Amino acid sequence: MSVLSAHTITPYIPAILRKNSHGYVIEYYFYNNVSGGYCRRTIKLNRIRKRYASMHEFKEYANSVICKLNAKLASGWSPIGEVVNTREFVPLPQIIDQYLREKQSTLAPNTMHAYRSFCIRLRSWIEIRYPQCNCALFTKVLAVQFMDHIWSGESAVVNKSKKYIQSANHVSERTYNNNLKLGRAFFAWCIDKCYAKENPFETIKLKRERQKKRTIIPKQVRLDIDQYFAEHNPGMRIVCRLVYTSLLRPVEVSRVRVRQILFDKSCIVMPFDQTKNGKERYGRLDEDLAQLLRAHLKGAALNDFLISDGTWTYGSKPKNSHAFGNAWDKMRADLGLPSEYQLYSLRDTGIHDLLIDGVVDLDVMHAAGHSDLSMTTRYADHIDEEMITRINNQASGY
Repeated sequence: MSVLSAHTITPYIPAILRKNSHGYVIEYYFYNNVSGGYCRRTIKLNRIRKRYASMHEFKEYANSVICKLNAKLASGWSPIGEVVNTREFVPLPQIIDQYLREKQSTLAPNTMHAYRSFCIRLRSWIEIRYPQCNCALFTKVLAVQFMDHIWSGESAVVNKSKKYIQSANHVSERTYNNNLKLGRAFFAWCIDKCYAKENPFETIKLKRERQKKRTIIPKQVRLDIDQYFAEHNPGMRIVCRLVYTSLLRPVEVSRVRVRQILFDKSCIVMPFDQTKNGKERYGRLDEDLAQLLRAHLKGAALNDFLISDGTWTYGSKPKNSHAFGNAWDKMRADLGLPSEYQLYSLRDTGIHDLLIDGVVDLDVMHAAGHSDLSMTTRYADHIDEEMITRINNQASGY
């Protein structure tokens, strides 16, 4: 190829897809000012071609790479000094699958659930909107579009209909921020694995979170709830006691096996793979709860679940924690209690009562399974209907 004069030189010859004796390549030329001539560069695509079931899909992907490459060349970019990284051109859904496989081997099941949910949302969104997208093409613009999609409240793909369902309201600020942090974590991994050079989620701002509303359930109401379940559902009565006394989250209650209950030490051992933060902790048993559990577990095997699927007694299969919420909602409707009283409110109340009773903050932190003390002390800032009564009983008059 002859060298043209300085007045007619173009800095590059656009990239195209070619097939040679070695397979498919993307070929382009750029002008080298040092040597005074055009230099040829190729990107081999044989490995990537094998990942596509049809030639049509492969060519769509190759064209997306060519468009990206030509845009870089047109902006003045030169490959001199750079090594072509073919990993940047691997389709993003395949990278997501690899990411999940690696995380599966290192994360606790409870933590893995959040990572998997995010990846399912991201993959579904990409496959519908940008099916040929790779890390090199996933810019901040697409990251912003995806976070807008999350914020709008649209769900994941419904079956295989390739449609989204729009909810009535957008998601909470906390849910938005959690997904943003997971996006940052995913692309940080991509950078570490040389799939990407930049993190498109990094400069997207977190939303300011509203203070989480926590409601304390007054003692008399708790006694009414306890009596209701004693008459209608003794198994659910135990669930409520475990949430309030042992500070177990409802989903943690569903994972408890008989062998974890240590009556001689008045506690329940929660191993790391059953807790929210992946750390082992102990839930306390008072005498009343211990008596209820002894009666409930007569004849149970050590490996049985405390509350089993299909029944409210022990058994070999765990009950889904959603059943606890359904039983609670029925009780609340029957007793005419306000919607602010949630099953989880019993745990909030249990933590609050321990602090009010003067239990050392650090002990409450460990019992609740919190990662730091500031999280525990938030529970002193609740909507507490009995606060005014306590103040009036202790305060002097004018």
